[in-house]
Amino acid sequence: MELFRNATFVKMFLANFASQLGSMVGSMAFAFYLVDRFSSQPVYATLAELMYSLPTLVVFLFVGVLADRLDRKRIAVNSDWIRAVLSLVLLLAIYENWIVGAFALLFLRSAISKFFAPAEMSLLQGVMKPEQYVQASSLNMSISGVFMLFGMSLRIQQLTITSVIEGAILIDMTSFV
Repeated sequence: MELFRNATFVKMFLANFASQLGSMVGSMAFAFYLVDRFSSQPVYATLAELMYSLPTLVVFLFVGVLADRLDRKRIAVNSDWIRAVLSLVLLLAIYENWIVGAFALLFLRSAISKFFAPAEMSLLQGVMKPEQYVQASSLNMSISGVFMLFGMSLRIQQLTITSVIEGAILIDMTSFV
């Protein structure tokens, strides 16, 4: 594939892969943590999923506009750094058993992640030839599809490796850096 001869695209592709893998590991580990730690309150697992999903409704009106008007590279880089810092604070919330704070942090991390995708797509346009853009976009989107299809088995395998929520969140955090 000619796409992989473009060093900038390769870096962006690998960063996208690592970020999605880290997010998947962190989200599933947190769900298992909730079920294990708060087994008498299974609604927490549902609330966690809502905290990942609701930001789409809250920020979708602003995301595209901001990605078009502001420096896309800064949006992408800063959103990853912000999510990494929020991951550290999430570790503290888990350590302190501050579940409300943990849910708020999940919401914020998810909201910040919504700014990354349009910025990344805009950056792709700047590093690719116009005829390669559809192929590059499709390849990046296929990574999302693969994680959606095979994510559960990868998540369970990850849990057998890390076996603790802290390790999973650290994996998630490093995927943003």
